[in-house]
Amino acid sequence: MTIAAVIGATNAYNMVDGIDGLAGSMSLVTLGSLALLFAATPGFHIELVLAVTIIMSLLPYLTANLRLPLFRSRIFMGDAGSMFIGFSIVWLLVNGAQPDTGALRPVTALWICAIPLMDMVAIMIRRARKGQSVMVPDRDHLHHIFLRAGFTDRQALLVITVLAALLACAGILGDAFQVPEWLMFGLFILVFGCYSWAIGHVWRLLVLLRRLRWLRPIERAN
Repeated sequence: MTIAAVIGATNAYNMVDGIDGLAGSMSLVTLGSLALLFAATPGFHIELVLAVTIIMSLLPYLTANLRLPLFRSRIFMGDAGSMFIGFSIVWLLVNGAQPDTGALRPVTALWICAIPLMDMVAIMIRRARKGQSVMVPDRDHLHHIFLRAGFTDRQALLVITVLAALLACAGILGDAFQVPEWLMFGLFILVFGCYSWAIGHVWRLLVLLRRLRWLRPIERAN
């Protein structure tokens, strides 16, 4: 299970790297959540330092990647960067979720990296239903759907990051208040089910938002 988790989580952060700032923002949400959990638990000084160090490295990267003021040239993370971030995160998750002495419960790990994991699993299910290889790249990731629906890059980045932060907060609160693990896992599966359903019915909501003039013209996929 640990080997599967390492491979899956590492690739999840690689697969989510589809628009400027997304992989970095997803990483910041997860690493920030881990830093809070490590800071609140004695004995995780090394893990806390590593999480904070990567966060501090990601901040100037995001500034350049999004071409914010002071940066005229854009830089990219690339496969090596996103997979390094993903592997670092899963290493911290494995260390932090050890039985009895851990800083978080295993189910909490699902919540603090929920969007990358759900996007990866959902798209693999969709590919399998179409009779395609689950490893064949396509343009059906969550951020691609937002872009085809009329969101700008920045709007898609903002919405997805906020969703990831809300799910991470739910996981942290569940861990802090010791909500039973079976309940937290059941709620996560429920959220994943709602996510999968919403992806298939997102057009109705997006058409409504377009009527409210929140989005640019919708571009349906062929």
